[in-house]
Amino acid sequence: MVKPFAMSGLLVVGLVGCAVDQPELGSTAGITFEEFKARTSREPGTGAYIVDWDMVVHGDDALFEFYGRFQQGGLAIYTAGGVDVKWSATQKKQLTYCVSDAFGAQKQIVIDAMRNAHDNGWEKFADVNFTYVPGQDATCNAQNTNVLFDVSPVTGAPYTARAFFPDDARATRNVMIDSTAFQMTGAVTLTNVLGHELGHTLGFRHEHIRPEAAATQCVEDNAFRGLTTYDSASVMHYPQCNGTSTTLAFTQRDQQGVALVYGAPVTNVSPMAQVTAPANGSTVAPTFDVEASVVDTDLTKAELLIDGTVYQTLTAAPFRFQVQNLATGAHALEIRGTDSSGQTGTQMINVTVTASGGGGGSGGGTGTGGDDGTNEITGGCNAGGGSSLLFGLGLLAATLVRRRRG
Repeated sequence: MVKPFAMSGLLVVGLVGCAVDQPELGSTAGITFEEFKARTSREPGTGAYIVDWDMVVHGDDALFEFYGRFQQGGLAIYTAGGVDVKWSATQKKQLTYCVSDAFGAQKQIVIDAMRNAHDNGWEKFADVNFTYVPGQDATCNAQNTNVLFDVSPVTGAPYTARAFFPDDARATRNVMIDSTAFQMTGAVTLTNVLGHELGHTLGFRHEHIRPEAAATQCVEDNAFRGLTTYDSASVMHYPQCNGTSTTLAFTQRDQQGVALVYGAPVTNVSPMAQVTAPANGSTVAPTFDVEASVVDTDLTKAELLIDGTVYQTLTAAPFRFQVQNLATGAHALEIRGTDSSGQTGTQMINVTVTASGGGGGSGGGTGTGGDDGTNEITGGCNAGGGSSLLFGLGLLAATLVRRRRG
């Protein structure tokens, strides 16, 4: 990747670290509004300001409001006036969206990633429902009021993707995906990026907004309410902001936090299972680790299957499986989670084993979804425009941005 994902915006840079030296706007103290404005990145096409690494602010008045929040010194769920910013009981079941035809050859990739992000993520954890409406794709833009939000492409943005909060007007309810998102490799997939972005659409701030993160390089405001305890591995926590996961996989605390806001699923759902390392299609040595995120309220076991045969079973996190002396050649790796009702959730990837390996290893990073219960959910986005930070996976760089809170 060569960008940040604006989870509401993240960025990932490929094999060359961060090529652009941009000013950090983590604090506006001591600078004038005009200076702040001049240093804030803008979104191609709309001209909107990008703040907090992946949040969008429309117009000078809204930017000034954002700027003012930091002048007094200055997941959690986003709050305004002490009230949670979230969807109503009716709206949370009607989160409709379209996917723009302008994605061209990448459109199906976006459709699949969106469905995986909600069907195998947020909808497994809470009583919410995202619905893709393909009949609106031909006119999928900010003016289309037949859907709650649009998923649209952008090129040259200071993020990989960005989203919105529930209190935004329809004109600003967009999930924007930069063209660099289709160049990402490694453990952070487009599905994971969109899982983060959809967290923002539900009202969640970045987890590193919490003081426990001690992420002074990623400072945000204090418009949030903590839901559980701090979660350094949350899907809403930027790795470069003192996060402990480099995959953006969901955690048990993410599940607990969203259920506190929107309620648990009406029916018992199957486990969420995701291979976080090695990456799909990678080359590994005969001995390597397989890491997974497996999340469920009544999980009984997580299994690693190799070429259809159970290789190892674990009953508690972290879900790290040690593979020893696997024969050279192509292999299918599958993670399968099983709950107390016998329901299963699975994900399969393919790897190639060579005698010398290929750097696939364990993928470097944590991202084990079933944590020990010491983490929490938060959300939001706020860090001055376009500050560039090292992402962590290999030589990835992430540029974060932020968006208006109201």
